[in-house]
Amino acid sequence: MRLPFSAPPSVHNVTVKEVSQESYVGEGTYYGGFEGESKFSWYRQKPDGKMILISRANSKTYAVQHDDYTCCLVFG
Repeated sequence: MRLPFSAPPSVHNVTVKEVSQESYVGEGTYYGGFEGESKFSWYRQKPDGKMILISRANSKTYAVQHDDYTCCLVFG
């Protein structure tokens, strides 16, 4: 008996939405079977393109910090 192919878990159509001037939420569409506990990360992208992981920013929502004001926020 052959089992149906199951795709590895992935998230597509990832977006960042502004909730307020100081708060954002990351969203996306999950694929790949049962969704267990997901890992979320926020990054600062510096003007030179360098991506920096924001420590302890590991939920779908993010409150803007002072260090973010010269950066682009990236959710993934």
